[in-house]
Amino acid sequence: MKPTNEQIISALNELIKESKTELKSEKIELAGNIQDLLKRSKAVTSLGKNIEISSKELKDVKNSLSVDNSDLRDEMKSISKGMEQADKAAKELGLNVNDIPNYKEALSAYKYGLDMSNQASKLL
Repeated sequence: MKPTNEQIISALNELIKESKTELKSEKIELAGNIQDLLKRSKAVTSLGKNIEISSKELKDVKNSLSVDNSDLRDEMKSISKGMEQADKAAKELGLNVNDIPNYKEALSAYKYGLDMSNQASKLL
């Protein structure tokens, strides 16, 4: 027995309803995915800006550290020359170099400067 026109139309209407329901579910799922993408896009942008700011600050600090390290090394050269002169003069006069005023402070500053310069060089 062949289906009637009414049965065919009814069956088609039923298929259309099922398709619409499926499409609505897919639209809802798609909308959720789009919202999630939007949230993640905003997070990526925000984190990227944080990194951009931190990178600039780090670059500025690195430049400052490089300049300070260079200046420190220049000062250490001057201390080294002064200590060599004090050493030579003390030997000529038969004195203990540690009895020369400020020699111990200069030696301590030189050692500290050397430690700090090495630390800066490792960071650069």
